[in-house]
Amino acid sequence: MQRVKVTAPLQSWDIFSEYLVTRAIKAARELDYSQVENFISKYHWDFDTSLLATEDFTTIVVTDRDQVIQWVNGGFTEMTGYPRNHAVGKHPRFLQGPETSKETKKVISKSLRLEKPVVKQLLNYKKDGTPYLCDIKIIPLFNKDQELTHFMALEKKARVA
Repeated sequence: MQRVKVTAPLQSWDIFSEYLVTRAIKAARELDYSQVENFISKYHWDFDTSLLATEDFTTIVVTDRDQVIQWVNGGFTEMTGYPRNHAVGKHPRFLQGPETSKETKKVISKSLRLEKPVVKQLLNYKKDGTPYLCDIKIIPLFNKDQELTHFMALEKKARVA
């Protein structure tokens, strides 16, 4: 019996599905930028949105000056497993757990008290209790009068070497 080699004609769907995923990611980013621009307008932040285009992140978390979450993007749910409505109104420490570094938390707290940006790795916990290491960049946001009004955290899962 002779074997016949069959080429799957649907291989182009693989290329098309990659294109769709790329478009969905781009659309989500544009939605995030739009929301941040709304905040800039509402709170008169002195913030350059080009930073968002150059940073590699999955999650955006915006807190008020007391670090109470005001808004999270869709990437927050993807990374943590928590729905947006669960996060809003809470302090980000609800993501921390027993193995979260106390020293790192102190460094972050001190930087925020001093109204300085901070970049750190932090061990957080997903809704299901799974720990994950994230790279976090927290930026203090000031209005046109240079008064602190909010913080923005850009986060992504850390690459483990």
